[in-house]
Amino acid sequence: MRSMIMTICLMLCTTSFASATENPFIQFNSDVEKAYAVYRKALFQTNKNDAVKSGNANNIFIQQWHQVRKTYGSNPPEVFSSDPKWESTLSNIEGIAQKSAAQIQNGNLAEAHEILEGIRDELTDLRKRNSVIVFSDHVNNYHEVMERLLVGGYTPDKINEGALREIRGQLAVLDYLGDAIKENAPARYKEDQQYQKLEKGLLGSLKALDKALESGDPATISKSVKMLKPAYAKLFVNFG
Repeated sequence: MRSMIMTICLMLCTTSFASATENPFIQFNSDVEKAYAVYRKALFQTNKNDAVKSGNANNIFIQQWHQVRKTYGSNPPEVFSSDPKWESTLSNIEGIAQKSAAQIQNGNLAEAHEILEGIRDELTDLRKRNSVIVFSDHVNNYHEVMERLLVGGYTPDKINEGALREIRGQLAVLDYLGDAIKENAPARYKEDQQYQKLEKGLLGSLKALDKALESGDPATISKSVKMLKPAYAKLFVNFG
């Protein structure tokens, strides 16, 4: 039974959703996806320092996630039924959103953003513990490596031989993870023109960085590293 459910899970990465009433996991995944789409907007708006839009998105997420807890807290889909942290994970996610709401209300958007990042971690850990993979995991894997590159602080004056080796190494990993995003995008995304455009933008930012490295120009390399983030953010907020 577990292997059958895992097969269904993996199919969600490449095919359209079946009727939500056919399987509890499909219904759960659909409900989580709806809430997660709002969560991504809250994460994006806190990063853009927009208090009104951040607060609105965060509050909607809290309402939607509360319903997820109410529906599945004591009745998890079978694939999660043996997870000892199931209920605490659902509770932690709601608590994180509530902490973020308080920071948004106080005008601390940067702090709210950092707090909200914890929700992505909670969901990722939940799936890892239960051998579940969805498209968001591929997007999150890319984000983790991209962030390590961005925090390197590669201003033009710091582009030396050591920095070039590090950037090339991280770019190789990002190329691999970018291909994983492309290969595992759900069929409904692959048919969506906006998704196609944003995926092309993300992969194009990697090609631009590769070209900058070939040029050897520190200013171009530094700019290309920075341009990875907006290309990723556009895809993440809409489809991640």
